[in-house]
Amino acid sequence: MELEKLIKLLKDNKELNVGVRLGILLGLYYTRSAWFKELLDATRLNKGELYQHLKILHKSGYVEIKYIPTVEGKRLKVFITKKGDELIRQVLELLREK
Repeated sequence: MELEKLIKLLKDNKELNVGVRLGILLGLYYTRSAWFKELLDATRLNKGELYQHLKILHKSGYVEIKYIPTVEGKRLKVFITKKGDELIRQVLELLREK
Protein backbone atom coordinates (compact mmCIF):
# COMPACT_ATOMS: atom_id res chain seq x y z
CA MET A 1 0.00 0.00 0.00
CA GLU A 2 1.31 3.44 -0.95
CA LEU A 3 0.38 5.04 2.37
CA GLU A 4 2.48 2.51 4.24
CA LYS A 5 5.41 3.14 1.87
CA LEU A 6 5.07 6.90 2.37
CA ILE A 7 4.98 6.58 6.15
CA LYS A 8 8.01 4.29 6.08
CA LEU A 9 9.90 6.72 3.84
CA LEU A 10 9.20 9.60 6.22
CA LYS A 11 10.08 7.51 9.28
CA ASP A 12 13.33 6.39 7.67
CA ASN A 13 14.16 10.07 7.07
CA LYS A 14 13.36 11.29 10.57
CA GLU A 15 14.49 14.83 9.75
CA LEU A 16 11.26 15.15 7.76
CA ASN A 17 8.97 14.18 10.63
CA VAL A 18 8.54 17.90 11.20
CA GLY A 19 6.07 19.24 8.66
CA VAL A 20 7.84 22.54 8.10
CA ARG A 21 11.01 20.75 6.94
CA LEU A 22 9.06 18.68 4.44
CA GLY A 23 7.34 21.89 3.31
CA ILE A 24 10.67 23.65 2.82
CA LEU A 25 11.97 20.75 0.74
CA LEU A 26 8.78 20.63 -1.34
CA GLY A 27 9.07 24.34 -2.06
CA LEU A 28 12.74 24.02 -2.97
CA TYR A 29 11.94 21.08 -5.24
CA TYR A 30 9.89 23.42 -7.43
CA THR A 31 11.94 26.61 -7.08
CA ARG A 32 15.41 24.93 -6.86
CA SER A 33 16.59 27.66 -4.46
CA ALA A 34 15.31 30.38 -2.18
CA TRP A 35 16.66 33.29 -0.20
CA PHE A 36 16.44 33.04 3.59
CA LYS A 37 14.03 36.02 3.61
CA GLU A 38 11.72 34.25 1.16
CA LEU A 39 11.65 31.18 3.40
CA LEU A 40 10.98 33.39 6.44
CA ASP A 41 7.98 34.90 4.69
CA ALA A 42 6.71 31.55 3.44
CA THR A 43 7.06 29.64 6.72
CA ARG A 44 6.21 32.51 9.11
CA LEU A 45 8.85 31.21 11.52
CA ASN A 46 11.24 33.46 13.37
CA LYS A 47 14.84 33.65 12.13
CA GLY A 48 16.22 31.33 14.80
CA GLU A 49 13.60 28.63 14.25
CA LEU A 50 14.02 28.68 10.48
CA TYR A 51 17.81 28.58 10.73
CA GLN A 52 17.64 25.54 13.04
CA HIS A 53 15.40 23.69 10.57
CA LEU A 54 17.75 24.58 7.72
CA LYS A 55 20.78 23.39 9.70
CA ILE A 56 19.10 20.01 10.25
CA LEU A 57 18.24 19.72 6.55
CA HIS A 58 21.79 20.75 5.64
CA LYS A 59 23.39 18.29 8.07
CA SER A 60 21.24 15.53 6.55
CA GLY A 61 22.37 16.46 3.03
CA TYR A 62 18.99 17.62 1.74
CA VAL A 63 19.92 21.28 1.23
CA GLU A 64 23.01 23.35 0.64
CA ILE A 65 23.36 26.70 2.39
CA LYS A 66 25.48 29.42 0.80
CA TYR A 67 26.25 32.97 1.78
CA ILE A 68 26.15 35.04 -1.40
CA PRO A 69 27.52 38.59 -1.61
CA THR A 70 24.95 41.16 -2.71
CA VAL A 71 24.87 44.94 -2.85
CA GLU A 72 23.24 44.88 0.60
CA GLY A 73 25.86 42.51 2.06
CA LYS A 74 26.05 38.74 2.37
CA ARG A 75 22.71 36.98 2.09
CA LEU A 76 21.88 33.36 2.84
CA LYS A 77 20.54 31.30 -0.05
CA VAL A 78 19.30 27.72 0.23
CA PHE A 79 19.53 25.17 -2.60
CA ILE A 80 18.01 21.71 -2.78
CA THR A 81 20.62 18.97 -3.24
CA LYS A 82 20.43 15.86 -5.40
CA LYS A 83 19.63 13.84 -2.25
CA GLY A 84 16.78 16.21 -1.34
CA ASP A 85 15.51 16.19 -4.91
CA GLU A 86 15.45 12.39 -5.04
CA LEU A 87 13.62 12.13 -1.71
CA ILE A 88 10.91 14.58 -2.76
CA ARG A 89 10.50 12.74 -6.07
CA GLN A 90 9.84 9.55 -4.09
CA VAL A 91 7.33 11.34 -1.86
CA LEU A 92 5.50 12.81 -4.86
CA GLU A 93 5.42 9.46 -6.68
CA LEU A 94 3.87 7.80 -3.63
CA LEU A 95 1.29 10.58 -3.35
CA ARG A 96 0.36 10.23 -7.05
CA GLU A 97 -0.16 6.46 -6.92
CA LYS A 98 -3.67 5.24 -6.26
